[in-house]
Amino acid sequence: MEIISGVERRRQWRAADKLRIVAEAERPGACFVEVARRHEVSRSVLWAWRKQA
Repeated sequence: MEIISGVERRRQWRAADKLRIVAEAERPGACFVEVARRHEVSRSVLWAWRKQA
């Protein structure tokens, strides 16, 4: 269990990082959920990045 104290801020992602993660998620045989977990991004955020790309 992880306890978070204090104010947590949103992470700022560079465009190049977003594109790299989206490309990884779209590779043949890649598991979308696993890519999101590995990069500590929610599935909905990754899905939004995919639509933007």
